[in-house]
Amino acid sequence: MERDDDYNPDEIKEGVQAAGTPEGEMENREYAAEEKEFFPGSSTSETWHDSGKDPKKGFKYLQFIWPYALLMAFIFFVFLVVGYYSAASFPYMAETLRESFSSRFSSIMTMIPLFIMFAIFLNNAFLSLLFLVLGLALGILPLLFIAFNGYVVGVVVYLIAQERGMLFILLGLLPHGILELPMVFLSAGIGLRLGYQVFSALIGRPTNIKREFKEGLTFYFHWILPLLLVAAIIETFITPIILNSI
Repeated sequence: MERDDDYNPDEIKEGVQAAGTPEGEMENREYAAEEKEFFPGSSTSETWHDSGKDPKKGFKYLQFIWPYALLMAFIFFVFLVVGYYSAASFPYMAETLRESFSSRFSSIMTMIPLFIMFAIFLNNAFLSLLFLVLGLALGILPLLFIAFNGYVVGVVVYLIAQERGMLFILLGLLPHGILELPMVFLSAGIGLRLGYQVFSALIGRPTNIKREFKEGLTFYFHWILPLLLVAAIIETFITPIILNSI
């Protein structure tokens, strides 16, 4: 990855003002101040882009992106609650959704555990990458996908809770969900950040969408993808043991 101190100030990119000019520096500082006002946790954006840190280390980028991921987590859990109470109010709709999921995943559950693990991993990895990339469409699609998935999870939680209880739900979700959900939220948060950058470019603010996209993908492949694999291993081999013990 290019280091920020190797950045060529004479390179003019579409929608990006040259950072090496006094005018560009002033406008970038004004833009960062405005962004800090809307996303207080993203105040590290200045240090992230100016420090030349390699995103493989991850923690600087995590500090930079967490407000967007937190917003996605909030939307997910709001719609999870909506889905839960919708299933309670409209049981016929919930049963229809259950049948749809049963027919969709019945073939997967007949596979050997190793194949189930890879199926879970590939599904989550693809969705997370989709959340990230589709964020370029002004961040709208990641928001919609997160809201929809939260709603569906809420319906499923209600159905299972009616049959097995909330303890079963917690033990079935927590072991792998403690890794899987944050990774999904981070992917969607990166997508939201990219959408925010595209919108900023459209209204004439200085941005560097290409670098933002590259940094987001680097973080995805070095951190999100491996942890999604760990979550899939836990879900396949450890969660069933816990559930069979209760």
